[in-house]
This record gives sequence, C-alpha cells and structure tokens, in this order.
Amino acid sequence: MRQIQVALLGLGNVGQAFARYVGTTGKRDSPKLTIRAVADSSSGLVLDPCEDADRVLTFKEQGHSIGDLACGALITDTRAFISALSNAGISVIIESLPTNIATGQPALDLLTYALSLGLNVVTVDKGPLLHGFEALKEAARAANSGFAYSGTTGVSIPAELSGIRVFEIAGVLNGTTNYILSEMQERGLPFDQALLKAQADGIAEPDSSLDIEGWDSAAKILILAKSLMQGRAELSDVSRTGINAGTQALIQTASKTGKVVRLVARARESHGRLRLSVAPELVGSDSRFFSVRGTSKLAVFRTDSGEITSMSRSGRDAIAQTIVDDVTRVTAGPIY
Repeated sequence: MRQIQVALLGLGNVGQAFARYVGTTGKRDSPKLTIRAVADSSSGLVLDPCEDADRVLTFKEQGHSIGDLACGALITDTRAFISALSNAGISVIIESLPTNIATGQPALDLLTYALSLGLNVVTVDKGPLLHGFEALKEAARAANSGFAYSGTTGVSIPAELSGIRVFEIAGVLNGTTNYILSEMQERGLPFDQALLKAQADGIAEPDSSLDIEGWDSAAKILILAKSLMQGRAELSDVSRTGINAGTQALIQTASKTGKVVRLVARARESHGRLRLSVAPELVGSDSRFFSVRGTSKLAVFRTDSGEITSMSRSGRDAIAQTIVDDVTRVTAGPIY
C-alpha cells in the first residue's frame, strides 16, 4: 500500500476529525496516510511528535500545548514549520485553519508559500480561495505543486466537467441550513427551535451566522464559479438572503402548493456577466432539490453536454474522506 506522509496546519474540529478518521477507517484502496507534523495556533507546532496522533489529540483536548510532545527542536514560527516539511520527507500539507472570509489571511499567505516550495496543498478553508484563487493556482503551476480544495465547495466537482463549458451552477450547498429547513417543514418546528436542535445535534456551530445568513453558501458558489466558469467576481458580488424566523411564511406558502423551501445558491452567465445569488426558493417535485433532506447537499451543473449532478453528505467522516481523496489525487500527479 502506498504511504503518504502529511502535515496538519490547523487542529480544530476538521483537523481532529481527519486525524481520527485516518487512524481508524477509510477506503480499502486508499493510501496509508501518516501524520508526521501538526501546527495548531492555540497549542503549538510539532514536527515528528513523540506520540501517535491519538495521543496528540488527547493532549490538546486536555488543554496542554502539543509543543510539549516534540521529540526534536521546537518550532515556533509557522513559516519555519512549513519550510521544514520537505526536508523531513513530508509531501502534503492539509490546511484547516479557522476561515477568514474577510481577507483569507493568514492562510492565504501560508498556502502560497507552501506551494512555492513545491509542497502539495489540500485545503478545506474557503477564505484563501475567495481572495486569492488565481494566485494560489499560479503558485501551484509555477512550482508544479498539487493543489486541491474539494472540501471548500460543499460537493465534489465531477471529473466529467473537465474540458467542457459550464454555463450555470445551482446547488443546495449548506448542510446546516438544509437541516434547519427540513426540521421546520417535516417536524413543524419554528426557526429558533430548529436552530437550537441543530446546535444540540452538533450540526450547527454555536455561532451559526455564517450558515444561516447565507455566507457559507455564497462562498461555496463563488469558488465553484471561479473553478468552472472563470468567474472574476468577489464575495460582495453575491446577492445573498439567508434564513430566519421570517422564512416560516415562505414555508407556509410552499406547503399550500406541495412544494418545499430550500436555500439555493446559483451562478449563471447572463449577457456576458456572471450573476451569483443565494436565497430561499420554493421547490417543486420536478426539481432535483425537492428530495435533498437533512444535511445532504446537491449541485446541478448545466453544460453544453447536458446536466451533471454531484451529491454529498455532511459530517466529520464525510469531510475527512474528502480530504483523503484530495490527498490521493494531489500525490498521484500535480493538479491545480
């Protein structure tokens, strides 16, 4: 079995989920991933920890600095940490720092630097792609580095889209809001109770504003448009309406006509311009979005060759497997 040595840049919920996942499960035909280095803004940077990944995670959960687990020299600077990876035989850096949709920093500069050194990069962080998509792609091309970001778009981009023109994308891209809407429509819960249930179930963050205000969906549709439609738009160009207690009136309207409400993100070409939007929509049984329930996500890509769909589920194991798949792809040959 092919073995790949990786570094984690970020040990929050996603980083921890990935570390546990690769240690216990994964696809049988996937390569064996070994976590050789960990950088965490709140508890230190470690190259070649003395303990295995499970012990590192336990140490962090107990409130200790993972820097205390370093067997070699302690690294205190993130750029120095990145510089040391290649010499240590580590080929992939997986980045899951807290998302900064306002500027993309500090991850944008760190990822650009990693790519320039020839490291393969896999990210689940939308911020850098919102503010430096073209720059990151160029850095990867210049150094012949692999760069993958399937974890930032809600659904994986189908391989069939390679080389064909995509003129419209529509998707239910946020599992949290879809879960809340499902609870409101299937269980009759008011918005506030549905949100509290999503938080209690570990689906919504304590501060769920990025989800319910539509920012997450807006970021995902923008990244998809940049990837597939050569979109030169900014996040501020996305017309955005989220969900709230007022969405109940729209749900009541939908129920009278046998429809449901979904938060739909759209990107389409119109008169030479790229138009982007996120808004609750009434969806009938003739729509692919009608049966997308709970935390499931689905996107429809309209192309010159017809419609192509991609569906995914939410959850820690799902995002962890997405990262594994991206690592497999970038180490099989440069992609950007």
